[in-house]
Amino acid sequence: MKRLLLAAMLVVAPMMAQEKAEVPPKVQKLFILKYAEPRAVRALVITFGASAETNGEMRALAVSATQAQMAAIEEAIAKLDTPAAAPKDIELACYMVIGGETSSENVLGGPTPKELDSVVTQLRNAFAFKNYRLMDVLSLRARTGQRASTTSTGGTMESGPLSHQQIITQFQLNSISVGTDGTTIHIDGMQASIRLPLPSDNNGHYTYVNLNLNSDVDIKEGQKVVVGRLGVTNGQALFVVLMAKVVS
Repeated sequence: MKRLLLAAMLVVAPMMAQEKAEVPPKVQKLFILKYAEPRAVRALVITFGASAETNGEMRALAVSATQAQMAAIEEAIAKLDTPAAAPKDIELACYMVIGGETSSENVLGGPTPKELDSVVTQLRNAFAFKNYRLMDVLSLRARTGQRASTTSTGGTMESGPLSHQQIITQFQLNSISVGTDGTTIHIDGMQASIRLPLPSDNNGHYTYVNLNLNSDVDIKEGQKVVVGRLGVTNGQALFVVLMAKVVS
């Protein structure tokens, strides 16, 4: 029995040593990116089986990988880190439009601006609401590959002859990018939150309603697109309209 155990150990030991020797060593390299967003490049690098850390302020990417992985990573980064990959600034306009069944002007919001005429025409053709009003508009400048958010308290509604209640609107996105065609703008994780005061009686009392919209959006540069409809009351609905433009 002892001879058998000794023989087994003599066979297994070289195999274990061989397996240990087959694990390739890793090398480290620091890449300083000129154009590409470090976090976006890191997401690609880790698909090679490597590990990487980023420093956005220094536009640096520290990579740890095997020699074979590093060669493939170097080639990929050389193709990605080009002027076309430089971060771009994108201006977003988010219009909050209220549709109502009444044709009276004494409703939530104010007159819609002329630049929304085409959108209002589309809404009239698609829905039975008689009246459309602008509740609020938010402007936001976002950089590709980064998060952005803004808050507006500019919207108000009447809760009595001498009283106005504030509408609180928040708009944010997880990331934004420009498609390969240069005109399609991709918005990931768009969130619109509206805290809306609605009259509860005829004596100036009101209650707050919270409306939320979460979506991913693809939009052509310069177009105005309705990206969501939220019910407000039985006779009213809120439409979220987006317009995007690359500014740099």
